[in-house]
Amino acid sequence: MTHKTVSFFTLGCKLNQAETDALRSAFRLRGWKVVPFKEESDVCIINSCTVTNQADRKTRSAIYQAVKASPQGKVVVVGCLPEVDPEQVSHIEGVDVILGNREKFKLFNYLDSVISHSESQIIHIHEDNPEEYPENIFITSTGNRNRAFIKIQEGCANYCTFCIIPYARGKPVSRSLQSTVEETKKLVHEHHYKEIVLTGINIGAYRDGDNDLLALIRALEAIPGLLRIRISSIEMNTLSNELIDHIAQSTIIAPHFHVSLQSGSNPLLKAMNRHYTREEFAEKVFNIRKKIPLISLGTDIITGFPGETDELFQETYEFLEMIRFSYLHIFRFSPKKGTPAAKMEHQIPDHEKIRRSRILHELDKKLRCQYASQFLEKKVRVLWESYHERGVKGFNEYYILTETDKNQASPNQMNDVEIVSAQGNILRGRVV
Repeated sequence: MTHKTVSFFTLGCKLNQAETDALRSAFRLRGWKVVPFKEESDVCIINSCTVTNQADRKTRSAIYQAVKASPQGKVVVVGCLPEVDPEQVSHIEGVDVILGNREKFKLFNYLDSVISHSESQIIHIHEDNPEEYPENIFITSTGNRNRAFIKIQEGCANYCTFCIIPYARGKPVSRSLQSTVEETKKLVHEHHYKEIVLTGINIGAYRDGDNDLLALIRALEAIPGLLRIRISSIEMNTLSNELIDHIAQSTIIAPHFHVSLQSGSNPLLKAMNRHYTREEFAEKVFNIRKKIPLISLGTDIITGFPGETDELFQETYEFLEMIRFSYLHIFRFSPKKGTPAAKMEHQIPDHEKIRRSRILHELDKKLRCQYASQFLEKKVRVLWESYHERGVKGFNEYYILTETDKNQASPNQMNDVEIVSAQGNILRGRVV
């Protein structure tokens, strides 16, 4: 029996990666063979991104590669680029199916007719009822046998002036608490995952009836065998004091927040339509550190936003130093068509964006090393992921890569580890 073949290519965020993994699992359950991208396949699925103009170019490039690799196969483009600009995709010769974000999991409804050539190009972008969560019945994983990503929320209504995501992902909707708990039980009990990562576009806005994010977390904590819950990324103004208090006393939720700051300058925060000031952000961080002293606190920063003078850039730099983030994700501003910021005056030259980005990357290296050095002679809990040349490696609850000798531990185990050295931002320890 010859199995039909499928390949995948994913651009963009961790949520996109998780959604591709869900589709990959669904195809395997239906008997399809998954082959590498750019290898000839019956169907190639490209899960697109449109957060920057560069992401658009990468998506188009992936489509051309897929068509070239499988001239007789079918090419399916799903996700954010079709949602925002379907014509940009539909005009590329060789694309057979185009689906928006809330239709991508309905792909199997269209495959038979496409494969049998009974229909020409299929385009479905808008859901009949966009206020309902598009329930995903497939196992969501990262391919890593220790950690699984579970999507609990979709959409955003913040409308930051630089961001296309509210237009690409739609209104905020949330997955049901019951569905999330059921999938987590399956991941833990049948697939032996030890850690789950809650992911979405704006997970702090999670709401299923009277249940908020904290209620969901409490329900997940009660699942036997689940050793760690990690929150992927959350907006600071949705990070409630009640949630902080709960995490401070929990032995299951990782003390790790990734909170997007974007700028440390109040004029720029206002221009970005962020919903806080630098003072409010700093106060929230102070409150978190008072309750969770060693908290891992990462952030996103945009440099080169329109109107960012040297003085305002310096304000951001000094604010980042003052807050002492554990790590930075640094992005050079890209004027994305369809967003207000693309039309703003005082655009920053590319060479200046590059210069400022380099300065922030140097700061990132320093902050990562400073944070890691705090763990010398302290005990952490590590979920081991894989063997490597220096032994075994995995991430601790603070999301720092940690290593030990090969005879100390095995992948997919979780151990208490005493840290004996810090080499840059990598920790090494011995199992207690």
